[in-house]
Amino acid sequence: MEAASQSATVSAAGIRRIGPPQAIQKARENFFLVQAALSEPPSADWKRFFYDLQRDYPPDFPPRSIDMSGAALRFRAEPATVEQKIALIDRWIARANQKEASSGSRSEADRLRREEVVREHAEIAEWNARWAKL
Repeated sequence: MEAASQSATVSAAGIRRIGPPQAIQKARENFFLVQAALSEPPSADWKRFFYDLQRDYPPDFPPRSIDMSGAALRFRAEPATVEQKIALIDRWIARANQKEASSGSRSEADRLRREEVVREHAEIAEWNARWAKL
């Protein structure tokens, strides 16, 4: 239960990246599909803020090159650029959270849905921890 209350605190603060990026597929020589887990699945409004607010990105890495699906985001990168791209993504996530919080776009129903998602993630994490040594 402690994990659930800790996760609820995270949800109130907005979405965040959890864990390090991971290469999930080799696209071509020295180029990978990289995935990073998010604390919760983003809403449509949050995604819009994430994609539309960014102004300080390199020409070879626009926000729209990042695919979001469920509670994960994916992008293609050379290993040498992953650290820089993750730093940008973290900054973009923070901006999207700030904009969403200031816009008041979270309705009560949305807030309840997010709390349920957080509880589900905590329950899944508990089961995965129990099954880790099977």
